[in-house]
Amino acid sequence: MRRLAILFGATAVVGAATLGLRASDRWPQITSLYTNAKDHMLDMTAMAGLRLEALTVEGRVNTDPDDILALMDIERGTPILSINVTEAREALETLPWVKSAQVERQLPGAVHVVIEERTAYALWQRGKRYTLIDASGHSIVDVPGQIGELPLIVGSDAPAHAFELFEVLKTAPDLLSRVRGAVRIGERRWNIHFDSFESGIAVRLPEVGVAEAWARLATMQREHSLLERDLSAIDLRLPDRLIVQLNKNGAATTGAPKTTDQRLNATKSVKQDV
Repeated sequence: MRRLAILFGATAVVGAATLGLRASDRWPQITSLYTNAKDHMLDMTAMAGLRLEALTVEGRVNTDPDDILALMDIERGTPILSINVTEAREALETLPWVKSAQVERQLPGAVHVVIEERTAYALWQRGKRYTLIDASGHSIVDVPGQIGELPLIVGSDAPAHAFELFEVLKTAPDLLSRVRGAVRIGERRWNIHFDSFESGIAVRLPEVGVAEAWARLATMQREHSLLERDLSAIDLRLPDRLIVQLNKNGAATTGAPKTTDQRLNATKSVKQDV
């Protein structure tokens, strides 16, 4: 208690000196005096026991602990009152995996950090470059290539529209489980690739009415096992018909009903996606 009383008394003296110097327009001297007094005060608090002895981090999975320490720029013995928790939080939120962070002092000697990390939602491909993105379309980190079962998305604006697309695809889980990638065409619509991104069936979705088209495909798959046919593409862009594109030497024998609302047309011509 005596140390703290001396400390607070010294602070009052500095305040009085500051007022006198300000009247003399000697701001550089004021700043230097204040900085020295502040550093001395913090050293005194550390001597009194208010110094960092433990740093705890909650919620960290992918974030490197060394990156956390480097950005916070603290070490054991640092006066705990010298740690700017706002600046520490802002620094941590610049880390790739960190979506948000909270930093709090736990007197007398601990700092506790709570991190909310981003969740990888899809893998964005641009040529030979692969980047993990979260559901908001935020780029997290670059990776060497395909990771786990994450869907692959392609297109300059694909990250911004991926969440909306996959929320629709979730309505037919059996179809979604076979989706390997989605290509954004002309910044307007999607092609969905099944089973194999390179050689599987590509489904051309429309610009509008995606949910209806996806539901129609789910019905066709249940009733006619359309994805098991020897097809290279299924075109759902027209609401009143289903157009399939055969693999080379394939045959369109789907057995699908030919009604006014749903007619099956087969073509061997290769169409350019637009």
